[in-house]
Amino acid sequence: MTETGPRFPSMWHALLAEAERGSDGSAVTLLPEPDREEKVRYDALVENATRCAAALAEHAVGHGDRVLLCLPTGAQFLTAFFGTQLLGATPTAIAVPIRFGGAAGFEGQLKELVEYLRPAAIVTTAAVIEALPELAGTNLIDGAALHARATASDAPTHPIRRPSGDDLALIQCTSGSTGTPKGVMISHANLAANCEQLTGAVGWSRADTTVSWAPLYHDMGLITGILCPVYVGGNTVLMPPTRFLRAPAEWLRHISTYRGAVAAAPNFAYGYVTSRVRDEELDGVDLSCWRMAFCGAEPIQPATVQRFVGRFARWGLPADAFTPGYGMAEATLVITTKRLGAPFTFDSIDRQSAVTGARAVDVDPQSASAVQVVDCGEPVAGAELRIVDDHGHPLGENRIGHVQFRSPSRTAGYFDLPEESTASVHAPDWWKTGDIGYLRDGGLRITSRAKDLVIIRGANYFPSDFEQAAETVPGVRLGAVIAVGHRPENADSEELHLIVETELDAEQHASLRRAVRAAVSSRTGVTPAGIHLVPKRSIPKTTSGKLQRAKARELFVVRPELAGLADA
Repeated sequence: MTETGPRFPSMWHALLAEAERGSDGSAVTLLPEPDREEKVRYDALVENATRCAAALAEHAVGHGDRVLLCLPTGAQFLTAFFGTQLLGATPTAIAVPIRFGGAAGFEGQLKELVEYLRPAAIVTTAAVIEALPELAGTNLIDGAALHARATASDAPTHPIRRPSGDDLALIQCTSGSTGTPKGVMISHANLAANCEQLTGAVGWSRADTTVSWAPLYHDMGLITGILCPVYVGGNTVLMPPTRFLRAPAEWLRHISTYRGAVAAAPNFAYGYVTSRVRDEELDGVDLSCWRMAFCGAEPIQPATVQRFVGRFARWGLPADAFTPGYGMAEATLVITTKRLGAPFTFDSIDRQSAVTGARAVDVDPQSASAVQVVDCGEPVAGAELRIVDDHGHPLGENRIGHVQFRSPSRTAGYFDLPEESTASVHAPDWWKTGDIGYLRDGGLRITSRAKDLVIIRGANYFPSDFEQAAETVPGVRLGAVIAVGHRPENADSEELHLIVETELDAEQHASLRRAVRAAVSSRTGVTPAGIHLVPKRSIPKTTSGKLQRAKARELFVVRPELAGLADA
């Protein structure tokens, strides 16, 4: 970040500056399906937002209100997001259910979120509205109808208002599924600061085109796919996440076709394209334009990176393009990142020294005791990092402890959760990330998580969401379910495992596993990789009765032979 702060005080200042270029300005290119392209220039985006804001006002949405956006990647999302902001309301984006066989579970999650955020409106698809009739009392707005109104030249407009830095730009929910939500409040000043920090750190400019498939309800997708491109005035190309999962080669082909310089994804996605894309699908592809392959949102695996870079070097991928970073919603997005042109590096440290001595001690990478830890880069300008012990005392380099940060992009706290917000801050202004790591040569290494979050394909999930879903199944003992993440050797992402106590006979276990798997998948959208059925009182608890997730994971998932059980 420059000494005088961000070049624009808000995203809207940046958007309006680029819109003034008119037909010479940049655009968002939407690729909803193969061979279909829709371009929305930034000046048109502003015009659509003024009409959308007026339409939202007619639906009784006002300045300071909150609006839930449950829309897929596309023009409707862009219109509703910027229209909400222009009105002075605050958007919160959430995932659209992929299918409605589990609509009841989604409805329950949505109700919890509505009770928490108290939105003035929910903008969503006709399919969601039809599938959830019990939400009829909520102010539901059809996103297609809102977009049609916003693109009608004779529709009324709302005056353009540039927000102040203290106004909320968005609320980002931290939970991967909407149960037990925490809404991170991001101001326009926070957002502008982080866009300046990230783009400045890697030399991201108006000349760089972005190609993104990451979901827009995820902070990585929203900020790297839309908001940073808007901030620098560059072009961006968006494809739906469903297209990436169905045909990952399309992402690489789009990078080649549109000469994409920037693309971001979690670790799993790099492993996914490496293993799923066939050589014949890349005929004519040239990836030499791809300068910044951002990676974050979940632990980064060196083996995944090496396979990715090695595989696609043949198609021109620059050896130094892979750009790991570290961040969180509470920092708006980015706290650290590898600088452009710097090599990708990782440490091989001794597991025993890390666990028992809280020290990073180098060992031979081939050693059985070696743990590989990726260098996530240096703090972006204006951000500060420190590692502290259990008592909050700062530690030196190579000492493993709790990661804390402060930055102009740091949130003021969680919406309507003052106690949780206060508990997250170490006086005077250090934010407790909940992660464990160490510093070396100015770079941050993350070794583990103090939080109990399960991270699957870059999305964060609270264990309680999976546990509560499993407990709805007859035969599962209430309060006796533990959800944990586990990354098998050589895998690119964590898998979900559930440890479930039951008193049912062994012949009923197969049907119970199927029922638990179906209940969890329906409610959360995540299918468990393993259901570990154990007898009553098998799950370890503290003396106060709290579930010991880490111990249970080691006992029943990582090393089930220790428990004399291999029931998965």
